[in-house]
Parts: sequence; structure tokens; C-alpha cells
Amino acid sequence: MFCVPFINVEIVTLLNQAVTPKKGNKPNFDEAHVLLALDIIKKEQPIGRHLLMRKLGLSEASTRTLIKRLRELGLVNIDKVAGIILSDKGKELLDYFLQRTVVLESIKLDTINWDASCLILRNSSSLIEKIGILELRDLIIRSGATRTLIGIVDLDEKIELPPKTFNESEEVKKLKGEIKEKLTHVMKPYDLVIFFEPRNNYLAYKILLSLL
Repeated sequence: MFCVPFINVEIVTLLNQAVTPKKGNKPNFDEAHVLLALDIIKKEQPIGRHLLMRKLGLSEASTRTLIKRLRELGLVNIDKVAGIILSDKGKELLDYFLQRTVVLESIKLDTINWDASCLILRNSSSLIEKIGILELRDLIIRSGATRTLIGIVDLDEKIELPPKTFNESEEVKKLKGEIKEKLTHVMKPYDLVIFFEPRNNYLAYKILLSLL
């Protein structure tokens, strides 16, 4: 696996513990489900198990097991009346990622007729040089995306779409202008910008974790 600049081994270990098989039984959820569950709980707490189940797209048994794991790790608290609440430890874990990434569930790129999600990794444009644009694209596709568009933000907050060419088509110029317009409120120099379809927050977290 390739390592993004902000990785914390303790955080990854905690995520691994949440999905570790017990008594030979492998849970039907992964680390991306853990992050997505914490994100959903933070936004909608207190939340009931059935609503969380629907939003995660997991079975009732898997959701029950996931909640149990999160509680055992001290990431959530359970109020029998109100529902599931994010603990300080759970908030700290989730914020660790959200302070270093931006997940935009729906971004329309009219220039190329995409209805995509967007994952922005702070200060991670160097990944292009480390592993190469083709390997990065393959990794994203292997994570479950059907197609992807990768960009980087330069020091002047301009969007580049590797591999850079000197003779850009008018469509590429228009696409870069559209991306800059739609991300100008969130992008920063040296960001790595990943658009992908189908749009899905779970897939965003899965792609992020595949880069760790």
C-alpha cells in the first residue's frame, strides 16, 4: 500500500480492530463502513439502529455487530432511549480524517457529463510523483469506482489534470475552469483531487483507506 502524508498508525490500528474476525467469523463490513458509520452518527445523532442500517446499506445483523464493535472500542455511546451517540474518542478518530480530507458526495461536471463524488486529500499532490498517475487510477478503480478523474492544485490554486500536455484542447481548458469554479471554496495548494463514479460516500472512504 502507498502512504499519504498524514497517516497515523494508531488510527489505522483502531480501524483494523473494529473489523478483525472474532471466533473465526469475519464481519460483513470493512474499515470504510466504520468511518461512514461514524460520519453518519456525527451528523444525525442520536440515531437509531434501523436508520443507521438503512444509511449504511448493511443487514440488521451486520449493523448490530458493527455498533457492538464501535461501543467496545469506545467510539460510540448507546442511550437506550435516544439512540447511538458519538463519543469523544469516536469524534477524535473521525475528525482526524475530516480535517485532512474533504468528501463531496455530489459534484456535477457538465463539461464531461459526470454526476460524481469528489475526494480531496490535503497536501497530497506528491502522490502523483510517488506512484504515478496510471497506478493511482488503477487503485481507485480496484476500490470500486467505474471511472475516475484525478487533478492536483498547484501553488497558484490552479487545477492541473495529469499528465500535463502543452497543447490542451478547448474541452480540457473548459473542464479545468469548471472544476476550479466548483471547488474554489474548498481547494488549497498541493491538494490531490479525485472525482469518481458512482457517487457514494462509502466509496470515498474506501478509496481514501486504499491509499494508506
